[in-house]
Amino acid sequence: MLHALLNRRALRFLPPALALMAATATGITVADEAVSATPAEMRAWIETMKNAPRGPFERIRWFCEDGTVLPPTPYACRPHGGGIQHGQWNERAMAIRAQGYPFATLLAELEAEDFLGPDGQHQRLREILVERFLIRFDDGWVFRRARFYRGAIQLEDEQRQTRTLLLALLDDPYWRDPQRFLTLREATRLLPVEGGRSDATLARDLAIEIAEVDPNFQPLRSKIHGLPDAGDAERVRDYAEAHGDPALDERFDELVAALERLHAPQTAVHRLEQLASDTRDPALRSWLGDAAQRLTASHDLGKRLTATGELAATARELILADNDLSAENRLLLMRASLALENEAYAIGSQLTARQQQVPSSRAERLDWLAALGQSLYGTGLLSARQQKYLEEAVADLRETPLEASHYADRLAYLSRVVTWAQRAMAFEFGPALDHWAELAPSVRYYIPDRLRDSPLLVFSRVIDPLRADASRLLGTPDELFGTSVSGGLRALNPGLRRGVLRRAPDAPNQIGAFQADGIYVLPETTADLPPIAGILTRDEGSSLSHVQLLARNLGIPNVVIDFELLDRIEPFFGKPVVLAVSPGGRVQLARDSPEWDRFFPRSDQPSESKLEVDTEKLDLDHTELIRLHSLRAADSGRRVGPKAANLGELAHHYPQQVSPGVVIPFGVFRQLLAQPIEAGGPSAREWLKAEYRRLDRIGNPDRRRQEARATLERLRAWIGRTELPAGFLRALRAALTGTFGTADTDGIFVRSDTNVEDLPGFSGAGLNRTVAHVVGFESIVAAIREVWASPFTERAFAWRQARMDSPEHVYPSVLLQATVPVDKSGVMVTVDLDSGDPHWLSVATSEGLGGVVEGQAAEELRIHRQTGAVRLLSEATAPYRREAVASGGLRQVRAAGPSRLLSEGEIERLRALANDVDRRSLVTGEDGSPAPADIEFGFVDGRLALFQTRPLVENRHARASAYLADMDAPLRHGRPTHVTLSEPPRSGPFGGAP
Repeated sequence: MLHALLNRRALRFLPPALALMAATATGITVADEAVSATPAEMRAWIETMKNAPRGPFERIRWFCEDGTVLPPTPYACRPHGGGIQHGQWNERAMAIRAQGYPFATLLAELEAEDFLGPDGQHQRLREILVERFLIRFDDGWVFRRARFYRGAIQLEDEQRQTRTLLLALLDDPYWRDPQRFLTLREATRLLPVEGGRSDATLARDLAIEIAEVDPNFQPLRSKIHGLPDAGDAERVRDYAEAHGDPALDERFDELVAALERLHAPQTAVHRLEQLASDTRDPALRSWLGDAAQRLTASHDLGKRLTATGELAATARELILADNDLSAENRLLLMRASLALENEAYAIGSQLTARQQQVPSSRAERLDWLAALGQSLYGTGLLSARQQKYLEEAVADLRETPLEASHYADRLAYLSRVVTWAQRAMAFEFGPALDHWAELAPSVRYYIPDRLRDSPLLVFSRVIDPLRADASRLLGTPDELFGTSVSGGLRALNPGLRRGVLRRAPDAPNQIGAFQADGIYVLPETTADLPPIAGILTRDEGSSLSHVQLLARNLGIPNVVIDFELLDRIEPFFGKPVVLAVSPGGRVQLARDSPEWDRFFPRSDQPSESKLEVDTEKLDLDHTELIRLHSLRAADSGRRVGPKAANLGELAHHYPQQVSPGVVIPFGVFRQLLAQPIEAGGPSAREWLKAEYRRLDRIGNPDRRRQEARATLERLRAWIGRTELPAGFLRALRAALTGTFGTADTDGIFVRSDTNVEDLPGFSGAGLNRTVAHVVGFESIVAAIREVWASPFTERAFAWRQARMDSPEHVYPSVLLQATVPVDKSGVMVTVDLDSGDPHWLSVATSEGLGGVVEGQAAEELRIHRQTGAVRLLSEATAPYRREAVASGGLRQVRAAGPSRLLSEGEIERLRALANDVDRRSLVTGEDGSPAPADIEFGFVDGRLALFQTRPLVENRHARASAYLADMDAPLRHGRPTHVTLSEPPRSGPFGGAP
């Protein structure tokens, strides 16, 4: 039966050992060196297969139902229960598959039941879809020449089995969950149920092919990719006549035809009529016929766009609804949905292309945004929740009188739609893309390619002029190297920094990969980022992650930059630049010059105030372990750090919300340092103090860093192996038993808590080690050593060193707190982080344990303190969540998806908590009045758990900067400007810009 299983069902996703058995069973010998091939070797094989006449195949064979494999003679499988003929993978293809890739997939061999239900092979399906993208994007990919290898791929078998798979998925209630609609629709779009590429994809592919042969076509190719419009067909025709190579005439004609179809409205009418004739369901036939008639009757392009959006949204709801529709009719509706998407793209292209001749009013363009939002919902790129907030934002803009500042604010909110769609694709396909990227780096084009194929491209082309209009009304454009831009830049953290514009390092997780003077363009911000000058990031992750709070605290400007602007900064890599981000959200990236000197301190002066440690307050003689619930805020910086002290204060006020814990005070670490660094040598404390002074005397920065690295490595190694203070283990065992019932525990978090966190002007968030969910006494002891050593990592030292005169006065206490198996966890800041408005709360939440502080793409909300009104900024789209393992540690499991995380009741509990924290003055400023708080929380079955509270530490230097304040002057002091919606947007130069 192995023979049958591994041939008739050849696509089964086999573990390596079984794949080798399959190779043997089918007569293919897989060499050991092939099985252990590196990614580089496999990439080389793939390039060879692209140009090999047989591609990934060894030969043609019949694969019979009873497992028999026969040569390709007519009707060979008839005596064996039937079968199909196709190519048999070669040795290298089998070796790649043996390493976990669904490589060179033959759709005819798919078995639909493999993918059904909650336990189906969902990740494998997504990886198959990624390969289908590669086939479209890369001219057949490994099948490039094999397409002409007769008998290797039978299109009829491929389409038949694709249809069987899609019908099974559409008939499965699991797949009809709205959470899975995007993948389901991508399967319909990418798998060859009908064959062919969309006209948008075809046009881009043809433009690439022409530009590869004719480099002079490259500018027009770039336009077709980035800013297509209805005039592109004529531009290509003119180019072909004036400059075209006659050998390319056929491709030019194909490209012109594809562009004309792409930008011709009413392309969906014939398709809908055809689909109506294909169904026997009278209700569905009537709906499709009415839809076609509605599009035909809508002569005005704007009304037709609205009709298209409404029909697309309805189609999605009909596909997913629990109704009497058969799987065949749901598939038919899915095909109608694809036609409606093409229609929205075509109509939108027509509308945007004619604006130079016949400008539309602001109100009309708002209608377009609402209609495109429905189309995007119909594609699955927006959720129902996001589409609702989009419609509310558009409706808000229609209210009169409308002031320019509110107009700009709502448009900025609507521009988040681009990120929403991008993150939806990343949630569904990010892990599959990460897996494939080692073999085929071009898979990184999948998400941008999909978004440009969709109505999202039109949406961005509608909203960008509106944002430019708002900037002109306010006199507040962003600036990119001397040129005003109205979209594509979004401020996260304010600050003014100068540095060198740099690309992301090849190995960002290696020590020393980043340079301190770098203003880096990063694919995303990571929790291990060292101190740098500035950040331009493609994905903000969570604005409440540790690295974002650190960047915010130290005044490091941080900006989200759109992919479309990256080409404009390309010439400036390696050059000195200045990045300015105002508290009001304006962005300026400029070439550095002496004119900027007055805004920066001289190099021999510190740019920030030093951290002051109150050494007289320290009680280093206290060495007894402390119950968490007995601590109060006054203990901060005395016996323990602020994390444990403030959590103890929280436990005093909210005892049911704080899990039990034990705290190891500063004094125990001080006892540890009293031991000799080596036999006969000074104490570790005296040695460390002398080392810091020695390092200060080294003038060469590179040598100082190298020496500091060696010193820190030696200290960490010493902490990891030196004998623990006398009696400590006995005391620890007793404290754990008394608090948790056993010294081995069911799981605790071992958390660092130093005396140099949450000081005026410095938060220290995330700098030191937390060891998650530790089980077993020996493991707990090892984790304590890790935590004691963590303030002496190179990264933590680098963040702290520039701020301390006496870095030897760093003492970690250790908080041992019971693991709470939360469903979701997050961070709440008791002001609006974007505006500083104290009437709004900033809340970020992720599935599972600790995702927000690790920088995951979280659900981000703004919640009004008094009314409870909620504004959605983003949904949680991290593909994985962390959960505790019974034996200890955490594991990553697939997240449920971008649905609503916080319920209304949970939002109400957070709102009540924020107001109560202020009422009790649990977090106060220097004058004793309530100050913005940063609170870490979780929920277990709706029950609130609290893990930390601290002051939100803002960088006063950044916010007080005269230059940054001047950037925001038009927002504060400009006279109110009313927006007339019946007029077209303003065009031309910006008025009143500073």
